[in-house]
Amino acid sequence: MPLSIATRPMRRWALLICLGLAAAVTGAATPANALTREEMLADPVLEQRARGLSQGLRCLVCQNQSIDDSDAELARDLRTEVRRRLTAGQSDADILDAIRDTYGDYVLLNPPIAPSTWILWAAPAIILAGGALLVFAARRRDDIPDKDSPLPARETPARSPKHVSLKSSVAGRQAVALFSLVVGCSLLIYLALGRADLPDRPLAERTAEIAALKDTAQQDNADRVARFDAARAAVEAEPERVSNWLDLAVAAADAGRSETEVTALRQAMVLTDDDPTIVSMLAEALSRAADGQITIPARALVEQALAANPAEPRALFLYGLAAYQDGDYAAAIDNWQQLQRVSSADAPWMPLLADNIADAAAAGGIEVPVSPGPDAADIAAASEMSTEDRDAMIAGMVDGLAARLEDNPEDGPGWQRLARAYDVLGRTEAAQDALVSAADALIADADAQLAALQAIVAGNAEDRLVDDADRLLARLVEMAPARPETLYLRGHFAATNGDVEAARAFWQQLLDRLPEDAPIAGQLRAAIEAL
Repeated sequence: MPLSIATRPMRRWALLICLGLAAAVTGAATPANALTREEMLADPVLEQRARGLSQGLRCLVCQNQSIDDSDAELARDLRTEVRRRLTAGQSDADILDAIRDTYGDYVLLNPPIAPSTWILWAAPAIILAGGALLVFAARRRDDIPDKDSPLPARETPARSPKHVSLKSSVAGRQAVALFSLVVGCSLLIYLALGRADLPDRPLAERTAEIAALKDTAQQDNADRVARFDAARAAVEAEPERVSNWLDLAVAAADAGRSETEVTALRQAMVLTDDDPTIVSMLAEALSRAADGQITIPARALVEQALAANPAEPRALFLYGLAAYQDGDYAAAIDNWQQLQRVSSADAPWMPLLADNIADAAAAGGIEVPVSPGPDAADIAAASEMSTEDRDAMIAGMVDGLAARLEDNPEDGPGWQRLARAYDVLGRTEAAQDALVSAADALIADADAQLAALQAIVAGNAEDRLVDDADRLLARLVEMAPARPETLYLRGHFAATNGDVEAARAFWQQLLDRLPEDAPIAGQLRAAIEAL
């Protein structure tokens, strides 16, 4: 769904939905000859973290340059290593520790203050302070009057040119001595801690590994190009298929071809009558192309998607990210918590989303209430229960949620969670009723109406929930009349009510929009013939 939030390493964009919500995020412009689009991660949150780490790591073959700015092969290898570890879920601290273990503290542009480096940090101050004391002492000695002089210091006659020359000579010798001291101390420190003729042992030992990483990167790039070419060929062969355009968009994003990705998603929007999921994907693509900034066109698309589906996950994430970038941390938290509520507990982006919320709370000085839930002790106790006791405990929790929702019937995501719980417990009718309540609470959410209608149809509950079905279908037709699911359901309910001609018209309209080889096309033809 996951764009990262920036300034501090943040795990935020972490995530963008459909791609794992693939994670906050302002990003510096990519250097002309350093980081390439092919290297960048699809998740802008992780990419921002990678940029932050890279800017603090030294290129080992450059002149005091970070790997983020260097176009050296070794710098590219290190950037690849950082991104590989980020993708594997490692924290920033773990990544830095692993790289330090391999290359030593020198790889850090700002090495840590430790006993082994105290002398490096303290030496400049000590040398300068010592030199200043020497100069001060010399000036004090020069200002003290001669004991044998019959005049006080203030009455000492003007010094002769010879005296001035002698003093200048002394000052010159002191300056030379101070310079020699600084150079000598620096040389001693350098010789004690390392010499230019020492071999680069970590690099020498990793030659084969670096070569393997380079070969892997080249192969990955070749695979990306091949997938892109195949997707483009599929679009040229069948431009009317939405799936082909979506495949091209994904392949283009993977290959770093943002213009093609945007073009493909715009075409997919046309073919699906601005499906909110695809609208959100386009908003994400525009933001990724802008280095993680939620631009004005992207914000307009996010608002369009949420107007059509207030629970669209990718749009909710981007809306929160836009608020974060505006400094409205409370709004960012509200949107991301809404995304938590509409997501399943095991959704892969949930841990990253929790990190985003924590970062926004810290940035805004906001106390975020902790959602009630079982702790480690509760889970351990549940694992030791008998099947009957555990089922009873779960049923009690579900009934408690149902009771809370009766007092707060406008909590649409809560009704959706309750429906999932009922479904797991095998309470089909209760799940159907909960989905209907969710749809009534989310009257502007086409997907909520659709989910409830699909549950009614799948459970053959048209007779039991006939009034509910009519109400939900009317909303769905008003919000998304051209959606394939809408056409199918209108045909289904028309056939159920005995209106054969209307059913045939809706299903034929849907069939005309489907590719001939679509799996459902044959079934739909058979249903039309059976009318």
